[in-house]
Amino acid sequence: MALVRYHCAICGESIDDGSQFDPCGVSIFSNLNKHESEQLEQMFFCHYECFKGSLEPGVREYLNFEDQK
Repeated sequence: MALVRYHCAICGESIDDGSQFDPCGVSIFSNLNKHESEQLEQMFFCHYECFKGSLEPGVREYLNFEDQK
């Protein structure tokens, strides 16, 4: 079995698997207004709390993993 290490794209720290939601993957899509063949996707890893903390307060309420247990 290979050892995989994740680093948070927001804080830069290692992501341990001690959290219920970590590691998280955040995908970004570019050129959404263009044809699908011109769109690009990339995934970044982060801590759930780092990602949640980076959102505007009004948007955070839509991030509800805690309510979906």
